[in-house]
Amino acid sequence: MDVRLCKLDLVALAALVCYGASVLPFIPREFSNVTGTVLCFILTGVAGASAILPGAANGVARFAAIVACSLGTGVVGGLIINFLPSGLVRFNWLTYAFAMTLIAYAVARARGAGGPLEWKRPEFPTLTRVSAAKLFASVLVVAAAIFISLSSAHHGETPFTEVWFIPDGPEHSPVGATGAVLGIKSHEASSEEFVAVINTGLQVTTHRVTLAPNQVWTQDFPVGGEKPVANVYRGRVADPPYRTVWFVRR
Repeated sequence: MDVRLCKLDLVALAALVCYGASVLPFIPREFSNVTGTVLCFILTGVAGASAILPGAANGVARFAAIVACSLGTGVVGGLIINFLPSGLVRFNWLTYAFAMTLIAYAVARARGAGGPLEWKRPEFPTLTRVSAAKLFASVLVVAAAIFISLSSAHHGETPFTEVWFIPDGPEHSPVGATGAVLGIKSHEASSEEFVAVINTGLQVTTHRVTLAPNQVWTQDFPVGGEKPVANVYRGRVADPPYRTVWFVRR
């Protein structure tokens, strides 16, 4: 049986390479961002267009179909991935794009789309003014999508501080609690000084704590009264508090 390679096989191979380069941990982040963008915004569109277009489609129609498939796959993917427990994270996007590219490649291959793999000079179609305008608009849309993707990749999780005030009642129930644990965990970008002002219902105490990123501070307090409250400030006491936690004992 004579099996010949076709142009679409290069799309599947490129998708495999881009996916591996995007998810492997030892690949530099800058390079993996580029390969991930190529997979999500180019290869999915190329494979999708090959799966739906007739073989006689001209270059402008093919390019417009690539843009439409790329953006349509992204919109549908966002709706699907949003239902996953881990949500819209990088790995889910890449895996979805890789799977959709392979599915579209298989459909296109079954239809016999994609000519034989030949090395020759490409032929560029003659463009009318309308076709040129459509092509220019499509290029702008793809460029904007790629720019947004690369820009968002450089924005990590927004720095914040996690604060909890947990009563010592049965199963941490606040009813009848006589003590509580105040905890602070910093997710800030650098070391931060915090001022915790705790009104336990028995007394008001102040604690100054300096935490490095991901460092945790906890302290046990006896509590009384109806509503013990802990206010956490950044650097100094100034309203409004950075974080406020409380529970009701009744």
